[in-house]
Amino acid sequence: MFVAFPPLLVISLLGAVSYMCILEGRKGRRFHIFAITVFLILTLINPLVSHKGSTVLVLVNDRPVTLESLVYGLNSSVMIAAALYWFHCLTLVMTGDKLIYATSFLSKRLSLVISMSIRFVPLFKKQSAKVKNAQRALGLYNEDSITDDIKADMRVFSMIVTWALENGITTADSMEARGFSLPSRSCYRIKKFDRNDALLLSAFLCMLAVSVYSALSGGLEYRFYPNVRISFQGFKTIIGLAAFTLLSFMPAVISLEVKLRWKHLKSLI
Repeated sequence: MFVAFPPLLVISLLGAVSYMCILEGRKGRRFHIFAITVFLILTLINPLVSHKGSTVLVLVNDRPVTLESLVYGLNSSVMIAAALYWFHCLTLVMTGDKLIYATSFLSKRLSLVISMSIRFVPLFKKQSAKVKNAQRALGLYNEDSITDDIKADMRVFSMIVTWALENGITTADSMEARGFSLPSRSCYRIKKFDRNDALLLSAFLCMLAVSVYSALSGGLEYRFYPNVRISFQGFKTIIGLAAFTLLSFMPAVISLEVKLRWKHLKSLI
């Protein structure tokens, strides 16, 4: 997202899509449809809004649609789609237990707040549906009036906020009674950071460092206006793209290897 170099964004999108396909398989059809829709809308909007560039493709209401604006919109759409896929993969991988494990090294209270926040979102939605259904059963919703409908939604939102504050106070008192604030309290960790984790983390950091070096040294330069120009600086560009390719596809490779190994072990039973 910080370096909108077109080949880099294509690599990022392909790595994210391949990783998601391994994680979800056919279950991710709806997200693919959503991502493709967003991709197409953003690609088409930019050349209709921005008229920069020197290569005019067509005139729409006496306003030029340029090749440069179209390419810029396409590049931005690839970037946003890649970010959506990566964040979706993050929601699939980072469960509450893993998040508590990762943040408990920094602060026990921080890990508790994060885990409670993640749990709070589905509870908030469920409680909102309950209150709205109760309000509708009491006849307090007027489906024919937009103004009354908005007032009813605001009333439900006020009730939900009050419920959330009361629930937060109750949870805080409960955790205080269980001695969570004691300085000697420790966090249970089911996983240990071993040598393999250290090697893998070191490899990721090295690939990230090479990618950042390539970007800062001018190996990933580009421009869209007044004309499209993507410059390749030889070795700097090659090592940057190679490192980022490994960085993007490594999660998919690791997940695929784990799945294949698990199927092999099951076949031996």
